[in-house]
Amino acid sequence: MDPTRRILLALARQAEEARLRWHADRAAVRARGETPARAEAYAYHVQANLCLTTAISAADLPANFRLHDVTLSRDPLAAAEQLRQGATAYDHSGPIEAAHEAARLAYKAAFAEPVTAQEQQFVELLAGLSTPRRDKIIELAEERASQPGS
Repeated sequence: MDPTRRILLALARQAEEARLRWHADRAAVRARGETPARAEAYAYHVQANLCLTTAISAADLPANFRLHDVTLSRDPLAAAEQLRQGATAYDHSGPIEAAHEAARLAYKAAFAEPVTAQEQQFVELLAGLSTPRRDKIIELAEERASQPGS
């Protein structure tokens, strides 16, 4: 395998591991009954994706560049997604506190399920709002979900 492919695969693996770590941290926070906030794992996730996208752009890949029987898109963001999907990442998130482990695993399983048609409608409605309104609605939903009896 040539150096370009090795580098792109290594960066894709790092990006996918950062994504898994970020989601594991969110699951742990949710399992404790807390509201997740942007943490260090999110920053690593963003940085890993930026590194991967920059490497793809800088590599100036030919139009028919193939990696593991997949022809990468000419769009760096789409190519990064293709690489992350094909990367073999290790989920470093081991068990957290024993009292919250079942809740963490249940959260991760529910998060992995595909979005339903009704949820997709919510996504489209939220995406159509301005950023301040979307943030306010999400904040209100988080507050309501954290109240007893909801």
